Amino acid sequence: MRAMRLEFGFLVIAALVSCEPADLPVARALELENGFRRPADGVKPWVYWWWVKGNVDEATITRDLEGMKAKGIGGLLLFDARGYHEDHVPPPPAPMEFMSPEWRKMVKFSMQEAHRLGLEMSINLSSCAGALKGPWDVGDDAPKMLVWTSAEVQGPRKVTCSLQRSSGGGLWDIALLACRHAKGASGEAAGGGEISLSDGWKGVVGVAKPGTEPDEIVDITDKVDGQGRLTWDAPAGRWTLLRFAFRMMEGRENDVDVLSAKAVTAHFQRMGRALLDDAGPLAGKTLTHFYNVSWEGASPTWTLGFDQEFRTRRGYDIRPYLPALAGIMVRNPEITQRFREDYRLTLSDCFLHNFYGTLREQCHKAGIQWHSESGGPWSREAPLLIRADQLSFWSANDMPQGEFWHPGQTRTNCRRTATTAHVYGRPLAAVEAFTHMQAHWSVWPEILKQGADAGFCDGVNFFIWHTFSASPREFGKPGIEYFAGTHLNPNVTWWEQAGGFLTYLGRCQHLLRRGRFVADVCCYLSDRNYSRWSRGAKWSEKPSLVLPPGYSYDVVNTDVLLNRLSFKGGRLCLPGGMAYRLLVVDLEDEAIPPEALRKIVELAESGATVVLGKRRPTRAPGLGGYPKRDDELRRLVGELWGSEGQQPARRRCGKGHVIVGMDLGPVLAAEGIRADVVGLTDYIHRGDTQEDIYFIRGKGRVECTFRVVGRRPELWDPVTGRVVEAACYRATSDGRTVVPLDLPEYGSVFVVFRRPAEGSHVVSISAPEQGLEVEEVAQQTMQVRLWREGRYVLTDAGGRAHVVEASELPEPIALGGPWEVRFDPSWGGPEKVTFPRLVPWNEHSQAGIKYYSGTARYRQSFELDETAARGPVRLELGKVCNIARVRVNGHDLGVVWCAPWTKDLTGVVRSGANKLEIEVANIWVNRLIGDAGLSASERRTKTNVALFAKKAKRPAWQGFSAEDSLMPSGLIGPVRIEFGRRAEVRLE
Repeated sequence: MRAMRLEFGFLVIAALVSCEPADLPVARALELENGFRRPADGVKPWVYWWWVKGNVDEATITRDLEGMKAKGIGGLLLFDARGYHEDHVPPPPAPMEFMSPEWRKMVKFSMQEAHRLGLEMSINLSSCAGALKGPWDVGDDAPKMLVWTSAEVQGPRKVTCSLQRSSGGGLWDIALLACRHAKGASGEAAGGGEISLSDGWKGVVGVAKPGTEPDEIVDITDKVDGQGRLTWDAPAGRWTLLRFAFRMMEGRENDVDVLSAKAVTAHFQRMGRALLDDAGPLAGKTLTHFYNVSWEGASPTWTLGFDQEFRTRRGYDIRPYLPALAGIMVRNPEITQRFREDYRLTLSDCFLHNFYGTLREQCHKAGIQWHSESGGPWSREAPLLIRADQLSFWSANDMPQGEFWHPGQTRTNCRRTATTAHVYGRPLAAVEAFTHMQAHWSVWPEILKQGADAGFCDGVNFFIWHTFSASPREFGKPGIEYFAGTHLNPNVTWWEQAGGFLTYLGRCQHLLRRGRFVADVCCYLSDRNYSRWSRGAKWSEKPSLVLPPGYSYDVVNTDVLLNRLSFKGGRLCLPGGMAYRLLVVDLEDEAIPPEALRKIVELAESGATVVLGKRRPTRAPGLGGYPKRDDELRRLVGELWGSEGQQPARRRCGKGHVIVGMDLGPVLAAEGIRADVVGLTDYIHRGDTQEDIYFIRGKGRVECTFRVVGRRPELWDPVTGRVVEAACYRATSDGRTVVPLDLPEYGSVFVVFRRPAEGSHVVSISAPEQGLEVEEVAQQTMQVRLWREGRYVLTDAGGRAHVVEASELPEPIALGGPWEVRFDPSWGGPEKVTFPRLVPWNEHSQAGIKYYSGTARYRQSFELDETAARGPVRLELGKVCNIARVRVNGHDLGVVWCAPWTKDLTGVVRSGANKLEIEVANIWVNRLIGDAGLSASERRTKTNVALFAKKAKRPAWQGFSAEDSLMPSGLIGPVRIEFGRRAEVRLE
């Protein structure tokens, strides 16, 4: 096998893996490795392809899609949002209306071009972000709200009243109720005059006030005749008459009633069916999905037939309890609270099933799939989302989708998106990736890698980059953009160098779709499991139990607990193969269905180990079955938790155990469950019977211990695509494997176990720092490169020390200057200039360099003697702002986009003169800041992002000022050529 340079940012002691493993099926091994080195189209990331208010043409479509294909993008999500925060970054006027014949022609052409290029496609099924709507008035299918009005009546008296409808229509009566406040109270009989129940409408009241409990509630709906006239003999007492109705929400004429399956189906027929007709035979092949983004739309509080939905789902009639929604206590505070929970839960159920469920059903009928950000982030204050079960909402997708923002360490919901995919058997967990609302064009691949790696560790395996804006050439560069997101399109300064990072994402997705997620714990919190933003180190904001580092978990809701979780073969199992060692019950809600506790007892009796948190449930949720369900719950709580105040205990429950009052660390130890990873614990583990795949991120030199024994570790570098065997590893006495790693800044690596650990191998190495690189291990022989002078000692598993001495290595060559640097004059830079030494462009005295954005080419020559040219040679670039391509003697060595910023020059340098060229691209920020200080006619950039002469207190995403700080740019260095020598170590 030809020697190859290990181009990790860390010098992990490694060797190349054979391409023909004898101990694995050859086809599987080749598929795994070849798919990693050259990701297939099906595992490549997608992009949000944003049409900025319909500003697109055929030439732009072709340019964009061809560019996507060339750079390693596998598909696109077409998004054209109208009227959504257009004040943030005002778009240009729309050249065509949404869903007009011209617009549909462009969409059809896009589908045809995507098909020609082998790209897959999804389309946002709405004319707006965060809502479901189109450019048409939907009439009675618009969202609706519950309203009520009231009148006071003193009985006894005959009450007459005309129940008028609103002048514009769109008002439907629900019920007319009379609430008596003082039983037996009498008053003076009313005179003539009618009361009014046709104005003063109010919406749902947030709370029911104590002291408002009526003695009696009478349904007088049947006292209204066909002409809408009420005639009722009110008995003695003070009565509040409540007229409940529902009407259209104001200003929502184009929105769809998401509580109504009929309305949602009608929207699908209007928009989805039209696009499917345009797709023709490409539906299900090129057009593979429809989509909807996280919900920011209308929050309806009623819909036609909601009372029937309520009865079906909750098991009782809603009408007698409606006064609770008008601020009146019904019977007592307990009853009122439970009813309000049921009302909100029914809103949530209708939203989930009649909106998301209906769209998924309609997509399946059409032969395509449905994905959405149905799990949020939401406004949890909206009535239809207060009781929403986040996991159930995400489960209504073929591919649940979350999001993370740059920087992606805190504002992310990837962990819950992925756990939904795990527990509901969805192979793909998608993510809206790299969203941000910082300064436009201010990020680049090196720093995006941090958020990407965090997302992968959290479990997502399908990136949809937000955002790739279509920008016709007439709009110039950087062109028109959407107000949010990390911009990626042919106008981005580093577009030509973008393929390396996109391929990195594809490689990661290739491996992270293998096998199944490996976790030790499934945790039941209740159905109040909403997590807005969290990396998921803890399963809730205030857990009573905390999983130690190095272990993984999934969250299950009541639906999964009752209908999918079982115990067999010594594991808690889910359909599709997910399995766990422990069930943890760490409740987030005081109200838990008794059915959930019954199932927990059943699992324990079957053999499961159940660990109970400190919080005990106190009641069953809702009003159905009250109070019998509460009695059953209390009995089950006693059976599981025991008496209040008892000491920590582990007790038998059938074939299993219930553990109360103990921390998880001691429990895991007692169960013999060792940490899956020790050392660097930001990781994810996927596996099956044939391979274990760990993806791990971090920085620095560390020994990582993996819960795998008897297999050789391999290191798969997603930056370079290199597959190498870790030549230094050792087994532990407790059945794990230790692998030394040395990760660079923002480093990551896959550690793959798939072959038996046979033959001799190195278990420890003493060597100069960053000095040893292993090229190849074959037939007990290790080929190494030595980059530092000194003594190298490699100790094998048999205790034998193999010593290699390195001395008289050629001295490194510092390439400090002078450098010939060529800029693009069309963007203000000099065609050619000499840098006596490397200096950041933003610190240069020439304005054309100081404010330059784009690519510059650095050139320098260096001389090598025959000895130096014949041995190993590498280029160290030092610091680069922001991405570089290296050429030596006419050989294109590719792009360097992240640490360790090195390139192997072995075999491409020669004795004598060598020509080095380094192309460096920065970002748009400096040119935009420079243009902000110029008149409009002098500016080189053209964009809808605002430029200001003076700095002021304004959001960063609104634009740039001439007084903003410039970004470091260019080749910073220090740049040097380093030399090594080869040696051979025999391990027999």
